[in-house]
Amino acid sequence: MTRRGLPEVVGTRKRRGPREMPAHDRRAPQRIILVSNRGPVEHQLGADGQPEATRGAGGMVSGLLAAARGRPVTWIALAMTEADRLAAAATAGGAIHAPAGMKRLDLRLVDVAPQAYRRYYDRISNGVLWFAQHYLLQPGTSGLFGARTAEDWQRGYKEVNQSVASAVIAELAARGTQTPVLFQDYHLYLAPAYVRERCPNARLAQFVHIPWPDSRYWEMLPDYMVRAIYRGLAANDCVFFQTQRDAQNFLAGALRALRGARRVYDRQGDLQGLIWQDRTIWVRAHPIALDAAPVRAQARLPEATAQAERIAEQLHLDEDHQLIVRVDRVEPTKNIVRGFLAYERLLKLHPKLKGQVTFLALLVPSRESLAAYRTYAAQVERTIARINAQYGTASWQPIVALVDNDQARALACMRRYDVLLVNPIIDGMNLVVKEGGLVNNRAGVIVLARTAGAYEQLGSDTVNVAPTDITGTADALYQALTMSRRERMRRARGIRAVLRAESAEKWLDAQLTDLALAAKRATTAARLARQAAVDHPRVARKPSAKVTLLRPRGERGELSATQAR
Repeated sequence: MTRRGLPEVVGTRKRRGPREMPAHDRRAPQRIILVSNRGPVEHQLGADGQPEATRGAGGMVSGLLAAARGRPVTWIALAMTEADRLAAAATAGGAIHAPAGMKRLDLRLVDVAPQAYRRYYDRISNGVLWFAQHYLLQPGTSGLFGARTAEDWQRGYKEVNQSVASAVIAELAARGTQTPVLFQDYHLYLAPAYVRERCPNARLAQFVHIPWPDSRYWEMLPDYMVRAIYRGLAANDCVFFQTQRDAQNFLAGALRALRGARRVYDRQGDLQGLIWQDRTIWVRAHPIALDAAPVRAQARLPEATAQAERIAEQLHLDEDHQLIVRVDRVEPTKNIVRGFLAYERLLKLHPKLKGQVTFLALLVPSRESLAAYRTYAAQVERTIARINAQYGTASWQPIVALVDNDQARALACMRRYDVLLVNPIIDGMNLVVKEGGLVNNRAGVIVLARTAGAYEQLGSDTVNVAPTDITGTADALYQALTMSRRERMRRARGIRAVLRAESAEKWLDAQLTDLALAAKRATTAARLARQAAVDHPRVARKPSAKVTLLRPRGERGELSATQAR
């Protein structure tokens, strides 16, 4: 073991044979290694006290499983429950083959001390990074960033990232260092650097599912935290984001956080990546996608359909009674309270709508171990109760809220909406927008905050709002409710056209293609540098005059090193 408690270096010598895989090729699917906090399987203790595996239900997990369908996958994730830890212990750190019947999947569960996990997950990942990346930190009044935060970072976030990196390194030793590794999201910003240190030739990429703030906002966080995050991400060959704006924000911040980093442009002047410590890191936007057919099929499941029909009967829905729907986890970034206040404002401004429009809120409990989430959930409940008490009648309840986690029922209910309200403070993407656009069969209108990542793809066919503008959101709801049938259908067709053109598989393929091209460029550059050192030893000592660019379809472009600075 080394000083960090990680395995010794693997993969520094040339490998031959089947482990040396070709560049990404769909005709011969290559194994990939997915790395995330939450895995594709949830374990529960059976009657005999032994762990039993069931498929996970998280949105990111479902999307990744769909994207990797038909491809061999090793999935590395944290053991989150006692049953998970028992399952991990039974493998002695090895892989669980085909858990929950997923035949082409191997699962490695990383077991860490419960206290370290709480520090990493509750206090840093969700208590700091989630709020920071959604512009919800309040540094003027927050008690964060004292000695406790520093200890949580050191003994939680860093330790867990090191443990995950150890599992990745072990998997690369078994599978070959050219196996693509795809880290997911904000929980694992440091792990790529630990892997790169031990496996310098590894192919690493990271997809950040949530927004990336402006660099000045990041600089409100402690230096030790921000620099480590950027260094960790810069250890990847590629870093992917939901939107071009997020990619631009990351690059601008990297130039401030990473001493000596410089920009790389393509011929059109679009920012493509950065060079730091003699490595090129490519930065791209790849909006996450859904597969239309499975989403629509889930919305039509008999049990879900029956539940949606019962709800429609209870709400007395008919052709003259309109329905506003929202589907959200109960947490501050989703801006649920302002959505209800906008609905209240709608009823005040247009009293004829009383009894004619019902707001159905399908809410999923979230992170109830965090005080901020419990406080917000209580605020949501109070707002619903107050509006219903003030405007409700014996035959009509303005807001009907169902609080549990039933995705199939939510999809079935979204088939019926006249208006879908999606008004987060900010979101990386927000897949509810895409799900609603795929399943709705009433030419429903989507009222969408411009701060949701989905706005970049679907904004032209939605009614757009600023998330903090309650009156503006009320006006947008009224516009959507009174929109002509012809205009509603035009917008719905436009949204479906965008969504049907994408798929989860294409989304993953685009990332793997970028990663393969980046690896090919790096290999070529290293070979040319070695050759130059042999042929022209004096010239080779000088800084390179040219930088080869990675273009979207693999075309080449060049710029001078002075231009790249």
